[in-house]
Amino acid sequence: MAIGARIRQGDGSLIQIDPSYENLALKTLGTVTTVQYGPSGAAANAGKATIVVGGCNEPILTFACADAFVGLRVRSRSGTTVTWEIVTSAPVVNVQYWIFHTTDVAQMAFNLTKGLQIRNPANYRVIFDSRYKYMRIEGKVKTNIGTSPASFPVAQGTGYGIGVSNSGAGVLVTGGPVGGGPYWLNNDLAYVAGFKTLNGSVQLQMIQLALRITDGPSNPPPTGQFGSFQAVGLVLDLRNY
Repeated sequence: MAIGARIRQGDGSLIQIDPSYENLALKTLGTVTTVQYGPSGAAANAGKATIVVGGCNEPILTFACADAFVGLRVRSRSGTTVTWEIVTSAPVVNVQYWIFHTTDVAQMAFNLTKGLQIRNPANYRVIFDSRYKYMRIEGKVKTNIGTSPASFPVAQGTGYGIGVSNSGAGVLVTGGPVGGGPYWLNNDLAYVAGFKTLNGSVQLQMIQLALRITDGPSNPPPTGQFGSFQAVGLVLDLRNY
């Protein structure tokens, strides 16, 4: 280690911050209110909102909401601007969010003239600064979920959020021949994995965004699950952020 810091705990474990170290610090935070996802059907019971942040490398979105399930439908970028579209299981709900990012583009949390700062000597990029609020990971949730709620306990009762990067989106096609055929009828249901941050547990459930009914006289499409119904999220400690 040419430059950096080493912190040794009483049990002998070591924390080392060196030029190859990279962690995420708070870039911005806020609250967004969703609007109705669509005019009718399943879409009328869901909500959507857009979060746009500029000056980005590879940020991560974290959210918390106890009133509805929240999921990531799509993440896109144009240059250094990143856009997230989130969806909810209720048409109008408030969702708190936090964006974490690398130190060089994050925001300074403590307006202090003194602190510990470490730069990469190869490119002079700031990789650690004690005046920033860094992301704290408490655990991880990764599981296949369905249309009924499933709960997973978390170590922290309150003050936590879910960091996401995948949508867990999929389509469920159910149906088959009508009256033995040859006519058939299928229901095509579109879902996104959703998280609800309750006191002491994360609750997970698919958020239904659409229902399409298809029919025909021959060659019915295959039924089954298409895409991933897997929810993946980091449980982050957000106290004092």
